[in-house]
Amino acid sequence: MARYDQIADVLRQRVGCGELAVGDVVPGAGELAREFGVGRDTALKAVKLLRNEGLLALGRDCLVRVERRAGHVVEVPGTLVEVPAVSVVKARMPTPKEREELGLTDGVPVLVVCLGDLEEVHPATGTAIRWTREA
Repeated sequence: MARYDQIADVLRQRVGCGELAVGDVVPGAGELAREFGVGRDTALKAVKLLRNEGLLALGRDCLVRVERRAGHVVEVPGTLVEVPAVSVVKARMPTPKEREELGLTDGVPVLVVCLGDLEEVHPATGTAIRWTREA
C-alpha cells in the first residue's frame, strides 16, 4: 500500500473514532509529513485523496466535511431541496464559476434541478432531493 494511502487511512480512522470531528481543521501537509516521516508531496497527495472523496473540504484551512458513524457516512450539514414532481434533476461537474460560488473542492459534482427554463444548481454532497406531489 502506498504511503499516501496509509496516511489517508489513518485520517479516515481519526474521523471515524471522533478524534477529528466535522469542522475540525486537519493538520497541514508539513505537520502530516513530519508525523508520518514522509515528504510534503506525499502528505498533500493523501489530503487530496480525501478531498476528492468528499471527506475533507478546502477553504482557508482544510476541514473535516463529513462524519463517519458505524461504517456509514453522514453528511453534515445537509440540505433538503424540495422540487415539484415534474422537475428533472441532472448530475454533472460544476463550471469553474459554480465551483467558486458554491465553495466546492475538485471532484465534487453538482445537482441541477430543472423546471422548464429555470435551473437551480446545488452541491451533490450533502444535498437531498425530495419530489413533492402536485396539488
